[in-house]
Amino acid sequence: MVDIRQSPQFARFMTDLGWEKNIISSNYIYLRKFFPFGYFAKIPRPKNLFPVSQLISFKKKNRIFRLKVAPFIQDSGEKYKNLRNDFLNNGFVIENSPFNPTTTIQFDLSTPIDEIFNNFSEAKRRGVRRALKNEIIVRRSEDINTFIKIRKKQYAPMGFLFVSEMKKIWSNFYPNNATLLIAYQRNGKEALAGILLLYYDKIAYYWFASAYEKGKKLFAPTLLVYESLKAAKAQGSSIFDFEGICDERFPKASESWKGFTKFKEGFGGEKIVYCENFYL
Repeated sequence: MVDIRQSPQFARFMTDLGWEKNIISSNYIYLRKFFPFGYFAKIPRPKNLFPVSQLISFKKKNRIFRLKVAPFIQDSGEKYKNLRNDFLNNGFVIENSPFNPTTTIQFDLSTPIDEIFNNFSEAKRRGVRRALKNEIIVRRSEDINTFIKIRKKQYAPMGFLFVSEMKKIWSNFYPNNATLLIAYQRNGKEALAGILLLYYDKIAYYWFASAYEKGKKLFAPTLLVYESLKAAKAQGSSIFDFEGICDERFPKASESWKGFTKFKEGFGGEKIVYCENFYL
């Protein structure tokens, strides 16, 4: 499977954000110029492995002062060990604040939805029932501005920083590769919480999620995850990816992730650990 960060949609999104895109061994590499130093560059989850020496040559040729790589390979087996040693033996350093999540939780969507639900923790199953008892309903929406409003409020006073990014991700992925779910209370007009799902190569990504305090108290985020799993399955995805949890290899970088990691872990799924990110 190909990670969403190597999709044409994501490449257009990065270009809209002001990055330049280039290709190395059929993988997107994203570059940003910082005068007078040259380019900062990153390769997120390349879809195939290629010699580290090729990266070093590309770095020199393109005046890149910092190059970051997030290999798309799990942290086990000989292939992982050889790749890791290849990076380290060629001067790359392990990134202590990875630019792509190095640990996540995934769900096999070929599993019946009732079975997935039964693998939720008791607290999460109870949360879904409480949300329904609180008359929370989830609707598909085309109104990205409603969701942006929720995120701005949740991350105030810095929420305005997310607006441009969210609009650009929406314009590049919607309608064919995105679903926006918004939670309301029945007969209520105020949005309480939302989730933006992105899709690529049979994988559904839990990309953005936000909620007002009222929505949290009514268990809207819990119901939204359940409805997101159903939506991803209906979309034809094979895997649902929670898009990042704490990685105990990087305790400082993971500190701020503890709350939503605990939230995500309550839904079950399989923990996936990827290779470390590297920089040179």
